[in-house]
Amino acid sequence: MSIVAVDLGKTGCRVRATSGTTVSSAAGAGVPGLADSEGDIRAFAAIVAALGDLPEAMRSPVASMGVGAAGAEAAPAAALALAERVSAHVEAPVAVTSDAVTAHAGAFEGTPGTIVIVGTGTVLLTLDEAGRLSQVDGWGPWLGDEGSGRAIGQEGLRAVLAAHDGRGPETALTDAALELHSPLSTLPRWVADTAAPARQLARFAPAVLEAAASGDAVARDIVERGVEAVVQACAAASGPYCLMGGIAGSGVFGDALRARLRERGLEVAEPRGDALAGAEYIARTPGSPYEGSVVRHG
Repeated sequence: MSIVAVDLGKTGCRVRATSGTTVSSAAGAGVPGLADSEGDIRAFAAIVAALGDLPEAMRSPVASMGVGAAGAEAAPAAALALAERVSAHVEAPVAVTSDAVTAHAGAFEGTPGTIVIVGTGTVLLTLDEAGRLSQVDGWGPWLGDEGSGRAIGQEGLRAVLAAHDGRGPETALTDAALELHSPLSTLPRWVADTAAPARQLARFAPAVLEAAASGDAVARDIVERGVEAVVQACAAASGPYCLMGGIAGSGVFGDALRARLRERGLEVAEPRGDALAGAEYIARTPGSPYEGSVVRHG
C-alpha cells in the first residue's frame, strides 16, 4: 500500500506515491484555488488527472493521502468536500489542508519556525514554541502580498508608464515591457482582460529582477523596497526562517533578503523537505501540531 502526497497550487498539481522504498511522481495542471467557484470540483479533477499518471501499482491500494491545496484555509467547506470526494475515489483516508501548511510541515516537520513564501504572492506561516500556527501577510494581491512577484511586476510596469509620461526616470524596464506587450498604451487592458490579473502582473517580475541585477537604478529600487517589505514581515514572525518561492529563490532578491535578515540577527535555515514531504507528513501524522488546520475524511 502507498502513501500519496499531493501539492495542488494555482499553476500545477504534483503527486507522489511512496510504498516502502519505491517512489513514483507525476504532475499536471493546477487550479485557481478552493475558494473559487466550484473550487473543490476543479481541485478533485486536477488531482484525479495527476493520479492517473502514476503507475497503477502505486495508486491502488492507498493507505492514506495528504493534500495541500491553495485556498483551503479560506474555504473550509470546500476543503471538506474535496476530502470527501478524494477519499471516495481512492477508498482511503484523506487529509486536506492549505499548501502553506504542507510547505511548513515539509520544511520543519512540526518544529517551531517560519516559512517565508515569496512567489506570485507573499505569505509567512509560523509555528511557535507553544504549537500555535499564525500567519503574516498572505492578504492577496489587492490588500497585501508585499514584496511578491505581483508587487514587483506591478511596480515595474508603473515605473515604465511613469517614464513614458515624463513623470519618472528613464529605465531599461521600458524595453522589457515592450517585449512583453506593446504598445504601452494598452498595458492596462492587458492586465485587466485576464482571469488572473495578479499572475499577469507577476509575469513582469523576472524582467525587473534581471534589470536590477544588471544595475538599472529604477529596478534596483523596486527590488530593495520589496526585500524590505519581506524583512518587515519576518520581523513580525519568529525564526528560524525558511525562504521559499520563485522570488525568494532568485539571485538578486534572495541574496539581498538573506543578507538583510542576517544583518538583523535573524536565522535563515534550509528546509528539511518540500511541500510534498509535508503532505506526506500530514497524511502519516494525525496528531501533529498542524491538526487544527487539517480537514480529514475516511
